[in-house]
Amino acid sequence: MGAALVALLVLTGCAREAADTVVERPRSAPSPAASGTSDAGSGLLDALADVSGEGPAAAYVEYGEPAWWRGLGVSGGSGDGRRWLPAAGSGLGSLAHAAAVLPKATGMTPEAGARAIAIGVPPRQAFRFDGGVDAGAVRAKLTALGAKPRRLGGHDGLSFTPGTEIDPSRTIVPGVTNQLNQVVVTDTMVATASAAGPLAAVMGGGPALAGSPDHAAVAACLGDVAAATIMASSAPGAVTLYGVGLRRPAGLDDRPVNVICVLPAASAATKVEQALTTQLTPAASTRNGGAYGDHAPEIAHDRVRADGRTVLRAVLTLNDTADVLFANRLLYQGELEALSDPSR
Repeated sequence: MGAALVALLVLTGCAREAADTVVERPRSAPSPAASGTSDAGSGLLDALADVSGEGPAAAYVEYGEPAWWRGLGVSGGSGDGRRWLPAAGSGLGSLAHAAAVLPKATGMTPEAGARAIAIGVPPRQAFRFDGGVDAGAVRAKLTALGAKPRRLGGHDGLSFTPGTEIDPSRTIVPGVTNQLNQVVVTDTMVATASAAGPLAAVMGGGPALAGSPDHAAVAACLGDVAAATIMASSAPGAVTLYGVGLRRPAGLDDRPVNVICVLPAASAATKVEQALTTQLTPAASTRNGGAYGDHAPEIAHDRVRADGRTVLRAVLTLNDTADVLFANRLLYQGELEALSDPSR
């Protein structure tokens, strides 16, 4: 899974009520930057309610809101919004590097939509783009490329092969293999995957991921974010889930605020908290040299109690030059796992 997730760094009524979310701050580390609780109607929780929790989303789910970034003026790759462009591509997963050519090649326009969701790790991946859909254009372009009508997950769809085979002679988009093998398109949504199972999962087949107390607790901890990733631990034991997110900036000149949420096993919570709060500080050294304070001069720790779980949270206020998805990098490269490892 680790190698697959590094590959993803090409950038970077089921909804639970969060009214009982409680923030607990360690006595030794007051956390003014982390004040406030999550929004029960947040887009992230809505996204978890719209995908299946039985399947690839349990291992990895990535969420983004192109509509939010578009409204903020993040577009075109220039001007004040340029810094935030990586966040605008959140939710595209391994299709992020192909986002610029997807419209012409396939008719899919993720950047024109309201939200984007990617679930799973290769080869069990699936993608979903809600809003901004020109269904006729998608069907016409895929049909011209050789896709055939098939019944997919109870929906009329288009598929290049009935299975997960990859045809190396067919290049839909450079660098994309079979992520677009099976496609369901409606007037409001495009869903695509290599196989029927992940495709059904991203369209919400089965109990929703929001019904998982672990995922709901991490989503509540992340709060009101416009870009987020929740990933299962690669070595279950001390930690169950990791979540990272980018808080919504009020304007393009705002300092980015990253949120890190770690859901420990109850038996290991104290040791994981000690590891995280002592190793993730502005003065502590990063894996690649330098200090975390070179990127995030303000790091505040607290605990969030939600859905019967206690989630450990770190809020990183970044400086003017840091990658706005700095916490994602820590997650994808395995550094966050090391920071929360109680055996170190």
